[in-house]
Amino acid sequence: MKRKLLFLTVIIMSVLALIGCQPQTIVETVEVEKEVVVTEIVEVEAAVPEDDVTELHVFHFKVNLQTEWQNFTDEYSAMNPNVTFINEIIGGGSQWLPILKSKFAAGYGPDIFIVEGTAQADVFADYLSDLSGEPWVERAVPFAREGLTIDGKVMGMPVNLESYGYIYNKAMFKDAGIEELPRTVDELRAAAEQLEAAGYTAFGTGYGEWWVNGLHLMNIPFARQDDPQAFMDAMWAGETTMGATEEFIALKQLIDMNVENGEKNPLTTDNRKQVEMFVNGDVAMIQQGNWKEKDILEANPDMEIGLLPMPLSNDPVAGDKLAVGVPFYFVVNADSSPKEQEEARKFLNFLVSSELGQEYLVTKFKMIPAYGDIEPTGLGGISQDILTYSAADKAIPWMFGQFPDGSPREMSDAIQSYVAEQQDWEATVELLDGIWARLSK
Repeated sequence: MKRKLLFLTVIIMSVLALIGCQPQTIVETVEVEKEVVVTEIVEVEAAVPEDDVTELHVFHFKVNLQTEWQNFTDEYSAMNPNVTFINEIIGGGSQWLPILKSKFAAGYGPDIFIVEGTAQADVFADYLSDLSGEPWVERAVPFAREGLTIDGKVMGMPVNLESYGYIYNKAMFKDAGIEELPRTVDELRAAAEQLEAAGYTAFGTGYGEWWVNGLHLMNIPFARQDDPQAFMDAMWAGETTMGATEEFIALKQLIDMNVENGEKNPLTTDNRKQVEMFVNGDVAMIQQGNWKEKDILEANPDMEIGLLPMPLSNDPVAGDKLAVGVPFYFVVNADSSPKEQEEARKFLNFLVSSELGQEYLVTKFKMIPAYGDIEPTGLGGISQDILTYSAADKAIPWMFGQFPDGSPREMSDAIQSYVAEQQDWEATVELLDGIWARLSK
C-alpha cells in the first residue's frame, strides 16, 4: 500500500485505539474559501484481518454529491468489508487540478481519480491504467467511451452525460409572452428584451466563476465549428487562430447581451450566487447545466425549468443544438499496488453495473448515465430537454477537455477583463490566442 500522510495515519491509529473493534465511519470536512475537502474513513469489523483490508483513496470534484457519494461508499464497504475508503471531494470554485497535481508530486496520488479529457490525460499519462478489458466498456455510449480512448486503449471510465446552456424559468417566459423558444442570437436578444419589459432581469451571468467562462463559454465557438475536431487539431498545430475564426468574433455579441440584460455585478457572481438568484426569481436565465438541477429543485420543488442552447448566429438549425458531453472520467492509478488497482477496478465496475450502483446514479445522483442500458428515471425538466435534444441528434460536443493545461483559467481572466471594460474584444481575442500559443507548446 502506498505511503499515506503521517498525520492521517496517526489519526487513524488514535481513533482505532478509542473505538476498539466496532465498525465506525469518520468523516472530516474542511472548507477553505470555495474549496471543500471531504475525507472519509470507513472502519470494518475486526473479523477481517488488517493485512486483508485495502484502502482506496478516491478523488473527484462533485461537491454537490458529497453526502450521496459518502453513503454509496459506506454501502459498498458494508458489502465488501475488505475495502475502506478515503474520499476527497474538491470542486466548486476551488482549484482541484493543482491540488491533484501536488498529490502526485508528493508521491501519494489517489488510487481512483478524475480527468476531464485528453489534455489532462497527457498530464497524468504515467499514472493511467488501461481499462480496455473492463466489463462496462462495451456498454458505454460510444462517444462517451471514445472521449478517453487513446491509441486504441480505453483509459478512463465515463459515468454520466451532462449538458449546459441557459437554464430558464418557464413561468417567467410565459408571463413575458415568449411563445417560441429562441434558437438564434436575434431571437435570444428579443426574448431578453421581452423579459426586461415584463419587469424581469434576463440573465444571471456567473462571469465571476472561472469555469463558466474558461470551460463552458469558451467551448461554444469551438463546438460550433463545422468540424470541431479538425479545428481543434488545427489550433494545436498552429495552423489557425481564434482571431481568424468567425465564431470567436461572434462570441462578443453573446457576452454583451448577457451583460446588458444581466445582474448588476456579473464579475462577483459565482455559481452559488447564480442558483440563489434563479430560485429566488431574481433572474430568468442562468448559464449553467443539469448538475444544478438537483440544487434548484431542492430549493424550489415547484419551479418549472428547462434548458436552452447558446447560439452564436442567426442560423436556427445551427443554433438549436445543446453542448452535450462527459464531465469527467474515472481513472485508475497505475502506480497503485496490484491489489489496490484490482479493488479500484471492481469498485468502478460496481458503480455502473450493479443494481445498487445504477440506483444511485439515477435516483440519488440524479445523473443521465453514460450507458445505454441504464434507464434514466425521475429526471427534471433540464435533463428531459437534454434527452430530447440528444435523441434528435441536436448536440454539439464538449471540446474543452482538449484545451491546453492551465489555459481555461487564463482564458477566463481574459474574458473577465473584457467584461470589466479593461480592453476591447479585438484585444481580448489576441490575448486568448496568445494564451493558447504559449500553453500549447
